[in-house]
Amino acid sequence: MDAVNELSRNEWDIPGGAATASASAAWWPISGGGLVGGYLALLLFMLIYCARPEDWIPGLSNAPLAKVAGTLAFLALLFSLRHIRRVPREIVYLALLIGQLFLASVLSPVWRGGAVQATLDFSKVFLAVAVVAVAVNSLRRLRLLIFTQAGSIAVIAAVTLWKGRSLLGRLNGVLGGPYGDPNDLALILVITLPLCLALLLLARGLFGKLVWATAIAGMAYTILLTGSRGGFLVLIVTSAMCIWSFAIRGRRPYLVALVAALAVIVSVSSASMIIGRLKGTFDASQDVAAAYASGQARQQLFWRSVEVTKENPLFGVGPGNFVQLSGDWHVAHNSYTQMSSEGGIPALALYLLILGSGFKNLRAAKRFAIRQRETLLLAKALHASLLGFVVGSFFLTQNYSYFPYFLIAYTTALFTISEKSDGARRAVEAARQTIATRPPRTAEQEFEMPSFSPQTQ
Repeated sequence: MDAVNELSRNEWDIPGGAATASASAAWWPISGGGLVGGYLALLLFMLIYCARPEDWIPGLSNAPLAKVAGTLAFLALLFSLRHIRRVPREIVYLALLIGQLFLASVLSPVWRGGAVQATLDFSKVFLAVAVVAVAVNSLRRLRLLIFTQAGSIAVIAAVTLWKGRSLLGRLNGVLGGPYGDPNDLALILVITLPLCLALLLLARGLFGKLVWATAIAGMAYTILLTGSRGGFLVLIVTSAMCIWSFAIRGRRPYLVALVAALAVIVSVSSASMIIGRLKGTFDASQDVAAAYASGQARQQLFWRSVEVTKENPLFGVGPGNFVQLSGDWHVAHNSYTQMSSEGGIPALALYLLILGSGFKNLRAAKRFAIRQRETLLLAKALHASLLGFVVGSFFLTQNYSYFPYFLIAYTTALFTISEKSDGARRAVEAARQTIATRPPRTAEQEFEMPSFSPQTQ
């Protein structure tokens, strides 16, 4: 019966179960269970980092929101430290990766100061990832966190369409951070699309579904306007994965028709730029927006990054230093060779282990969540997003961006939540089986009085 009582508790681990929870706990998604301070700080950090309000809201340009975000992440970790029970392997790999990058910075043959600063900036992601792994202990908390990121990115797409400018026919963002480069912006939008789709399917009302459908259409439109070839290829991969997971295997055939209609509408209105750039990649006579020259330069950058890796296989040249050796002050446009050239082959190995851990977490979560619709939807969405990032990493440099590590952290939380839920379910089923197989008591046994033996002197 203990297992049955344990299952009856609400998902926020409020002592005594749902019967003793306050009325507000039924709707407030972060109540109870401790870690509230850490989770609130994490939500604010995600909002500031993903939405970058200082770049587009008047009056916030001079506000030190970056420092505020870093402070919030640090406070979130402090609030969460005493609740750590088990350190996931991907957290260990991330800590080792940061340590390797610090060694590469100190031993850099190019510019140690710049490499150390770049590593310090990147290391802040560890705080957020660690807090997600600890404080996000329920599906509601995870869903709200994903909602914060997806909603922020949808707003970024709208702001880019509103305030963005055209350069050689391509839409360039006017926001800072990871949204300034059209290629990076396209990849971030693509890996967020599956999360928006999952939130659309989880929305209960028609209004919520329409909002997320509009957000998806606007983000897809923005991706095509950026003219990013890598972003377009990743869009195809993630779209195919979503159709397979949600429409075909998920038995939602109407999604195929909706996606096809959306693809036709968006493509007719904005696909001319991306099609021209794809043709120009291999044909100099159709060099739309310098596509052919860009393609040739990227090949040279790739092989140059491979050469730098061969010359510095153990520690690389330090984070941020490849641009000084590239020949034209550009990144490698390949996350894998960028990591190996700046952090060494050990850094690349740890980076791949982190990505691999995300896929392992999702496979385990799907296995645990056979009967849990919300968990399965989030797992499928994260799988499509993570696959899209892995493919996009061959064309873009995003190994120091926080977004892929956010995805990994979500898989960690989803695995932990689904494992705990599966364990509780199995315990309840075992308890019920024990009760069902227990032989019935006879009438004499029901009214039998306990016997007492006389005390011996």
